[in-house]
Amino acid sequence: MSTYADKEDLTTDDVSLAAFNADGVSLKGNDSVNDEIIRKLGNPADVKCCPTGTLEFAAADEKKERYMEDCCDAVTATVQALSRKMSLHPPKFLILYGSLRKISYSRKVAIEVGRILGSYGAAVKVFDPTGLPLFSMDIDPSTDSKVSELRQLTSWCEGMVWISPEVHSNYSAVFKNQVDWMPLSTGAIRPTQGKTCAVMQVEAGSQSFNTVNNLRVLGRWMRMVVIPNQVSIPRVSSEFDDDNEDLPGAMKNSSLRNRLVDVTDELFKYTLLLRDQQPYLLQRYSETVARSKKHLEETTLVANDSILSQLSNPLLVIDLRSAKERNAKKGGEAVPGSVHVPLNVNNDPQSVHITTKEEFYSKLIDAGVDLASYKSFITHCTSGNVTYISRAARGAALLRDLGYQNAYNGGDAINICSVLSVSN
Repeated sequence: MSTYADKEDLTTDDVSLAAFNADGVSLKGNDSVNDEIIRKLGNPADVKCCPTGTLEFAAADEKKERYMEDCCDAVTATVQALSRKMSLHPPKFLILYGSLRKISYSRKVAIEVGRILGSYGAAVKVFDPTGLPLFSMDIDPSTDSKVSELRQLTSWCEGMVWISPEVHSNYSAVFKNQVDWMPLSTGAIRPTQGKTCAVMQVEAGSQSFNTVNNLRVLGRWMRMVVIPNQVSIPRVSSEFDDDNEDLPGAMKNSSLRNRLVDVTDELFKYTLLLRDQQPYLLQRYSETVARSKKHLEETTLVANDSILSQLSNPLLVIDLRSAKERNAKKGGEAVPGSVHVPLNVNNDPQSVHITTKEEFYSKLIDAGVDLASYKSFITHCTSGNVTYISRAARGAALLRDLGYQNAYNGGDAINICSVLSVSN
């Protein structure tokens, strides 16, 4: 049977698929000017082999010391990072609805969704917005029981369901007030970030999708993973058996309820798929760059004697000088017990090639350093405080990039020996 899409040439037949093979369409001979430009420009120097955070997360489960250096290609490493063990505890869902009416159909839908999720063994909490104060920065969240309850549930859950009646072609003020009370951050992390969300709306009259579309925008702003499916329930009063405000009736069997189950099922699956991967999926290149810049700013100057002398043991001093500099005792005699790990790669100075954290990690492993066995680190090169970013500063910053925050620039060997002899 011919359809509108067929008539408008929006579909294809099996014959036209003959150009495809298991790897897709053959593009030989069809290169565009843009393709040629991409080839000529080559790979960006600042983007490494894999998406941000991939090697660290892939190596965590592989337990291979050299994984960060030469593990594999980007696809394999990313799959490895995403294939971490999935936890089996019941998923935790928070359901929000946007009405204060005694007979609230968004509440009825919330309870129906809760029943479905509960049948799958999920832990479900339906928040009652009654008594939640109008959002104001003048109200201390810790002093209001409803605000505290909502914030605790926001942190507790792994996924959410948002249900609102459509009011003036948008979600209700009651619903938005609940989202306004969710903190934008706790520390440096937005508590909604990375959590799954399903969006739903109810209407008294004809069907529209304005509210669910706007809820999607709101969910994206809260950095949530809003699942692809959604449900809009028109003439919602006809979808329930009774108007009992104390014990809302179950939703009638209908195509709309089937759609509700579809969305709920999808939310359950997406939540199980993504909840353990959040630490990896939320890695951002821009934040990594900003964090590295901050670490370098923190380590540019040599740490004062008070800080260095009070570092926790076991302590490791890392000598970043070249072999020639170390033998010539440039910056002083080697610190007793220190490990020699030249920072430069292939003897190129940092002005020619800036050592990456992956390269530095590999150098440390080659030198036999077990980073996990130390609590503190002091790096040094040939000189103390300088006007440029020294290798000692860069080495300490790279250790912080790798997650070892108790790493400090010790300047040169003479300074470190002096400080450590005082502390001993």
